[in-house]
Amino acid sequence: MANPILVSSGVTVTAASVVPAVEWVLSGCPHPVPESVSALVAGAIVALAHVGINWLNARAAKAGAPAAVPTPPAQ
Repeated sequence: MANPILVSSGVTVTAASVVPAVEWVLSGCPHPVPESVSALVAGAIVALAHVGINWLNARAAKAGAPAAVPTPPAQ
């Protein structure tokens, strides 16, 4: 990954933009939902997306990495 700080910042913006959609979905619930739930659900969605991206990046790095060659001990 080129710059994890930039990716983390992008994920934060994504979480902020997901909250209104989660609030809209939760507004259809028959029982009242606390206001903080939408932020928690949006955070969980973004965290799962982040985990998936990290998993895909690690998998791609492992597939493209050359096999480890043991180095002889220093004399």
